[in-house]
Amino acid sequence: MDLKTLQSILTIGETIAVEFKRGGNGIESDAYETVCSFLNRFGGDIFIGVLNDGTVVGVPKKAASDMVKNFIKVVSNPALFAPTVYLMPEIIEYDGKTIIHVHIPPSAEVHSYKKVIYDRVDDADVKVTATGAIAQMYIRKQNIFTEKKIYPYAKVEDLRLDLLPKIRIMAQNHAGGRHPWIAMDDQELLKSAGLYWKRYRNWRRRI
Repeated sequence: MDLKTLQSILTIGETIAVEFKRGGNGIESDAYETVCSFLNRFGGDIFIGVLNDGTVVGVPKKAASDMVKNFIKVVSNPALFAPTVYLMPEIIEYDGKTIIHVHIPPSAEVHSYKKVIYDRVDDADVKVTATGAIAQMYIRKQNIFTEKKIYPYAKVEDLRLDLLPKIRIMAQNHAGGRHPWIAMDDQELLKSAGLYWKRYRNWRRRI
């Protein structure tokens, strides 16, 4: 992200797609709640090292790299995020201070963090617990994302499995040498990335 764009975002402030986090003592849990809500809504950008009013306080420069690595571990941990997501934060130097920027694209999936689903309402992250509201989230995403289209006769063999070794290396390099995909077999990786799943619809047991 160029500094001119960053300055404009800091001036406008938090919105439905922009969130500021202080991050002085590391990345707090509420940052991951925002990641979840952005994934479930329209996507967005998180800036760690910025106060709610847009004042840049920065994060410790020496700790920024470890903070990024920890962030990647959390969002790719299936015990915390379901389904997991691959994001790559960037470290930005602004006015002599260090900021961590994370761009979160909208997702075709409905995500949860620590088994709680979050949605973005204005500039707030809201827990979604009502069954009807959760169902509406799934319906909304199915109407927007073509990834949810079912191909009943497609097989794993129809995919470019020869690309998976390169994907593992890229993920490992971006994660600083360690990534859960390295230890997964091909089918586990595809499931983790949201590229392979089954849906049973209009199925009835016949006796």
